[in-house]
Amino acid sequence: MQMRDRISAFLEEKQGLSANSKQSYKYDLEQFLDIVGERISETSLKIYQGQLANLKISAQKRKLSACNQFLYFLYRKEEVDSFYRLELAKQAEKKTEKPEILDLDSFWQESNYTEGRLLALLILELGLLPSEILALKVADINLDFQVLRISKASQQRIVTIPTILTPELEPLMGQTYLFERAGKAYSRQWAFRQLESFVKEKGFPTLSAQALREQFILRQIENKVDLYEIAKKLGLKTVLTLEKYR
Repeated sequence: MQMRDRISAFLEEKQGLSANSKQSYKYDLEQFLDIVGERISETSLKIYQGQLANLKISAQKRKLSACNQFLYFLYRKEEVDSFYRLELAKQAEKKTEKPEILDLDSFWQESNYTEGRLLALLILELGLLPSEILALKVADINLDFQVLRISKASQQRIVTIPTILTPELEPLMGQTYLFERAGKAYSRQWAFRQLESFVKEKGFPTLSAQALREQFILRQIENKVDLYEIAKKLGLKTVLTLEKYR
């Protein structure tokens, strides 16, 4: 089977993608194979990266994400002998003055790392810290009113749960903690391992919990939410750390 045929097999695994997103993936991957050909190697990948150099950073990141997911798919299917990964060129990273909103629609698709996926979605959609998520008890979540309560030191804050997250949380409502083993909360190291595996699977190997929280902030700003309101949602006492996003 030729590499181009693998694109169709790859896209078939992408459940829940819109027709436009699938077309975008297909276009980027066909362009990728036009350059690297049938034999994927470190050399052919460097040539491809060189071709992207003049594109906008956001376009480069989108294409690299699609290609990294495809490369991971090929590695999983034993179509390539090594786990190849494309990264943004160092000079391209330096050009970025302001952080950009990433296309993370793939986070809503199925994953082999279900806990890592939910951790990522809770940070991305609610701006929570991993430590806050791990301390979260099911008793603190009210799906009827679409809210959850975060308790930290002597302070509490109420966070609104987007409707899109409800189906993700419903199956866990019979537990003590949202993430637990035998009724005990998992460690922070466990959470970071789960998150790392998930973002790697989705083609964002360098995306940290902190970077995901920043994505939450950027999305809030794009939706014209006031900095003071964002600070309140994040449990920050001042807007000082958010000033750079003005």
